[in-house]
Amino acid sequence: MIRTGSSAPALGAILVLGVLAGAPALASDADGLERKSGLRVPDFTECDHLAQPTRAAMGNLPALVDGVSLAELRWPAARAACARAMEEAPSEVRFVAFAARAADKGGDARTAARLYRAAADEGYPLAQVNLGVMYENGEAGLGRNDREAARLYRLAADQGFPAGQASLGTFLLTGRGGLRRDEAEAARLFRLAADSGNAQAQNNLGKLYAEGRGGLRRDMNEATRLWRLAAEGGVTEARNNLRRAGRS
Repeated sequence: MIRTGSSAPALGAILVLGVLAGAPALASDADGLERKSGLRVPDFTECDHLAQPTRAAMGNLPALVDGVSLAELRWPAARAACARAMEEAPSEVRFVAFAARAADKGGDARTAARLYRAAADEGYPLAQVNLGVMYENGEAGLGRNDREAARLYRLAADQGFPAGQASLGTFLLTGRGGLRRDEAEAARLFRLAADSGNAQAQNNLGKLYAEGRGGLRRDMNEATRLWRLAAEGGVTEARNNLRRAGRS
């Protein structure tokens, strides 16, 4: 189950919200998310404004703002804002994951890993995937461990988190992390994530259609459609796939 915590709004966050031109739209977005997901959407803070990932990266988690990519994240301000948010609402796990992003951008990978682990242990799928990536790549002083990465990806995928589905699908495609190779299950996971807008899954599902793998009939038109979506989402490989297929 995705935990959103039960924090109360801090005065500083209310003041920040009051001066943002988009404040009414944010409130409307939160109302809509509650109706659609059944999850209680938490209160907006400066930590959300500065450190929340993009809406696409948030997947099925409540997104209170458009968010920022890691490249765009202003880490000194985000680190301070998320530290305040964690102090004021210690039960709100998203602040821990967002603080991890700030630490990662600031070059403190070990602190990022520690924070991601704390949030992952609380069941937050964004943190599970990001910690899994660290294990997959052997980052932040963590030994390369595909089995632990696969475990974390599955935890996130089981919560319907698109990035977890896409990452687990990639492991199943080749049998990494001690998993039995299962192209059909990989295709199923890629489709779930692709339908949720995950660009990497769109690219990978496109490759399966192009090659007629994963129990799919070869379909270059569908592969092209998916690669174009992935290319729009910033996946360089998708643009290369289109060019090689003469579909760019």
